[in-house]
Amino acid sequence: MTNTVNLFLLGTLYIFDWVSTKEAAELAGKIDPETIGNLPMPGEVDFINGGPPCQGFSGMNRFNNSTWSKVQCEMILAFLSFVVYFCPRYFLLENVRNFVSFNKGQTFRLSLASLLDMGYQVRFGILEARAFGVARSRKRAFVWATAPGELLPEWPEPMHVFAGLELKIVAPGGISYAAVPSTAYGAPFRSITVRDAIGELPPVENGSSKLTIEYVSYPVSWFQKYIRENMMALNDHIFKEMNELNLIRCQRIPRCPGAEWRDLPDEKVKLSSGQTVDLIPWCLPNIARRHNQWKGLFGRLDLDGNFPISVTDPQPMGKVGMCFNPEQDRIITVRECACSQGFMDSYAFCGNIQNKHRQIRNVVPPPLAYALGRKLKEVIDMNQHSC
Repeated sequence: MTNTVNLFLLGTLYIFDWVSTKEAAELAGKIDPETIGNLPMPGEVDFINGGPPCQGFSGMNRFNNSTWSKVQCEMILAFLSFVVYFCPRYFLLENVRNFVSFNKGQTFRLSLASLLDMGYQVRFGILEARAFGVARSRKRAFVWATAPGELLPEWPEPMHVFAGLELKIVAPGGISYAAVPSTAYGAPFRSITVRDAIGELPPVENGSSKLTIEYVSYPVSWFQKYIRENMMALNDHIFKEMNELNLIRCQRIPRCPGAEWRDLPDEKVKLSSGQTVDLIPWCLPNIARRHNQWKGLFGRLDLDGNFPISVTDPQPMGKVGMCFNPEQDRIITVRECACSQGFMDSYAFCGNIQNKHRQIRNVVPPPLAYALGRKLKEVIDMNQHSC
């Protein structure tokens, strides 16, 4: 089925042809007229923002050359097609840092060129969430675009010290560009630490499955006061239960900063089943040279440090194995991961434990999203005052 649409985009007539599948046409035909009537028309949308699936671009994905990952990478074109159709005043695209360099930068440059060809003003850059008040390092690539006649939002100023390198994008010709300055040498506020984020949360034991529990202490940092607000009870302070062997390993890991699998004693343990097994997994010491010494596996968080890279399934033998609570013998909880991303304690997550971790993992950390939103509000207010 072939369809043709004549669309006035920013004062220019564009003609688009596309081919829809039989299945797509059948599904579209089942949408009731009232629903269709409530959908916005081109020119009626002020703001479109989102992040196309990042798994295909992510360096953490061991299968980013698979067919499905390649399909996910191409979804960015589908996302840009919404801009073509709706002609929003403002547009914000977000993705992982590797989006900029993926496929030798061709996908990134295609996105920018597409927006520019449509007549939009464009600004791009990489921001570090920890510089905006998050307890973990999280680098995200952003693309702002605004229609002609609208002000282009500036980047928010980083407010927290972060001792990382300046995040630059190398443009064609070798020119380097940084959206915001590095805060490695100073900022108005210090970094948010693991202690700031989760230091006052009540203790829970391996196997605990209570979805709601009472707080047992008052907030001890301004960050804790901010995210708790007026909450009287804590939700989602739960985690996936460890098996007996991993629990024993966790109990043997010292409760000190940087402790990991290399701090385990080289001995065997007897399980309740009667089986005797090595406390240190065989693969860790035997192939460590090929895997950066398996750094961080079975690791404890440092109360005065930050959380590692966010993952959808925290586990001690995972790609990011530093997932043990600093002071308790267990994996970090859903709520602790949410605190590390800057979620308010009142925010509710849906589904099972892994679904909740995925919801936390996939977002732009709320403090960074808030900072970007304030910059958008500034230009909207300025446009209104100038009318």
